[in-house]
Amino acid sequence: MAALLVTATAFACGPASGGQPAEREWPGAWPVPPLPVMWLELRSGSIWGSPSSYCWRVKDGGGRVCHEYEFWSGIDDYPEAAPGKQIPIGIESETTPDRVFVQVFTRHGNLMADFVQLAPTYPVLDLGLDPGDYNIRVIGQWQDNPGAAYVDRRYNDVAYEFGLRVPGVIQLIAECTSTLIGGDISISLGSLNDPLRTAPDSANHAGCRFNKPIARVSLTLDKGAQSYTELFHIDPPSLSIGFPLPAESVSETSADPLPPGEYTRRIVALSDDGDEVEMTTMGAFLATVTLAAS
Repeated sequence: MAALLVTATAFACGPASGGQPAEREWPGAWPVPPLPVMWLELRSGSIWGSPSSYCWRVKDGGGRVCHEYEFWSGIDDYPEAAPGKQIPIGIESETTPDRVFVQVFTRHGNLMADFVQLAPTYPVLDLGLDPGDYNIRVIGQWQDNPGAAYVDRRYNDVAYEFGLRVPGVIQLIAECTSTLIGGDISISLGSLNDPLRTAPDSANHAGCRFNKPIARVSLTLDKGAQSYTELFHIDPPSLSIGFPLPAESVSETSADPLPPGEYTRRIVALSDDGDEVEMTTMGAFLATVTLAAS
């Protein structure tokens, strides 16, 4: 399982190497002070963040002005970061932030780390992430009313987003959640066209998210020399699939119908690059079904 470790080094007051700030800038009409900027220091140089959101008090006092871009819309590149290496976060502002947080998502939207707090002075990412592409959001907060009691503190905040690639072979991963209806959940199929053949069990539904698009799902029923395989096509390939598969799903079979009896069931999701993950090794999916006499 991927992990995000947090350490601290030195607070950056300016980029250590080349690069230019993100082309997308904050709307210039808002009456706020110059906002902080952020970047990451990789071996290849400074990677400037793309503005994500801010909420800041106006220059002459009064209320706050807030603005937010669509998440990840400013990311168009995934520079490579060496696995296990510390990545300093540069923050250029008039004062050191009071709090710094980071969110980490896979490129396809799976949450890996949510609002992990970093040391505000010299924040550093120490990524223990599996190979893949990641969307990273760094949020800095500056207290707006110094001296206030903890429960009364208010913060100005600004966030930037970055794309990062951890090199290596990306293993297909599935994360599934299921409804929790109890009782007799054993699966008895009336026929090989029964929608329950791809259900987690006879009473529940499951939703699964993947870190790579799924192009096919295979179903195998097996008992000794007797075996039945059905291949479902997911068009277009998807990062999110519900089980049981829709009744209108296009599929093809590779065996004749089976006689009645109990069969071992295997459901496998296959990504569009040929990787696979078995669903029936997960607790939500029953590994046996019974085919009733027709």
